[in-house]
Amino acid sequence: MLPRFHGRSHGVTAPRRKPHDSNSGDFMKKLRRSAIAACALSTSAAFAQSSVTLYGRLDASINSLHFSGPNRASVRTVSSDSSHWGMRGTEDLGAGLRALFKMESQFQVDSGAQGNKEFYFNRDSYAGLQSDRFGTLTLGSHLTPHVRLTFKVSPFERAQLGNVVALFQGGPRGYQVVQNNSAAYTSPRWRGFMLRAMLGLSEGAALSKTRSLGLEYEAGPWWLGMTHDALKVSAASVGLPATQPSLWSRTTVLGASYDFKVVRIMAYYQTNHAQRLTDIDGWMVGAVAPVATGEVRMGYSRNNITATTRATQLTLGYSHFLSKRTLLYTNVSKIWNDGSRIVFLPARQDIGASGFPIAGQDVRGFQIGMRHLF
Repeated sequence: MLPRFHGRSHGVTAPRRKPHDSNSGDFMKKLRRSAIAACALSTSAAFAQSSVTLYGRLDASINSLHFSGPNRASVRTVSSDSSHWGMRGTEDLGAGLRALFKMESQFQVDSGAQGNKEFYFNRDSYAGLQSDRFGTLTLGSHLTPHVRLTFKVSPFERAQLGNVVALFQGGPRGYQVVQNNSAAYTSPRWRGFMLRAMLGLSEGAALSKTRSLGLEYEAGPWWLGMTHDALKVSAASVGLPATQPSLWSRTTVLGASYDFKVVRIMAYYQTNHAQRLTDIDGWMVGAVAPVATGEVRMGYSRNNITATTRATQLTLGYSHFLSKRTLLYTNVSKIWNDGSRIVFLPARQDIGASGFPIAGQDVRGFQIGMRHLF
């Protein structure tokens, strides 16, 4: 605090200002203008606040696969499952409106190779606007609503030996992981409900048109979801003569989970209908139970083409959490291929040109690995 000086003690008399001193008035006006300008600048700065986050997931495991029958064989691999890195960011535009972006790229931890040689950012890659009141609209490349549903109702998410991907093997019968050239809308959550919609544009091509719609509900221990995808495919891509016209392949999915605290149970059902083809359906039930510093996981699923042409999978696993971002896991799984079915475990990308499994050949697998998030 500055010391006070009194004119009498120092022999100086301080001049007295008139009540309506013009200099004082001008000074106060300038002060008020400066304050208003400072407030305006601070408000603009607050609206322009932005953030950018670098994040990723590294997953590496050792896999041992065994194929049954007279042509039995074994394959051992080091696998990288769903490893990816990305950047995402937002800018506050004020009034509950934000600009946002996301760029995500998959890669192989075991080799350092890109997950997709054609597209570098081969997962979510988009820009858009987000409103607290009206929802989010983005343009670019998106994971489909179908894929986002499986994150909620699969005990192994979309990774490791027991993941739900095995249900969709056997051709592009409406199963899309990522839709390029798409517009996606996500509504605000209202009384537990949230809507997702996506439109994939063909950009002049006769095929690659996609329409996706998803609805989910979350309240307390319940999570419920439904999606419907329609994909325009060529006749040759689904095993029909190439001379036949293209067709629409439509897939409907239902999913549910309930958390009892001591165990979370989940169920999943999907059915596909394509013109001039036999319908395909599949289902899965699973559970995740917390145990000390880990989780026990179980999944049982089946994929049906006909009553005698189907595949069944059973998987048991355990995950041990070293921290919030690092875990160790181990899984055992078996697939029974009936008739002419050829369904294999999700480490398939590392099998290469081994030629296994053949039609009707069962597959057993053991896996031990580590996952780290940053």
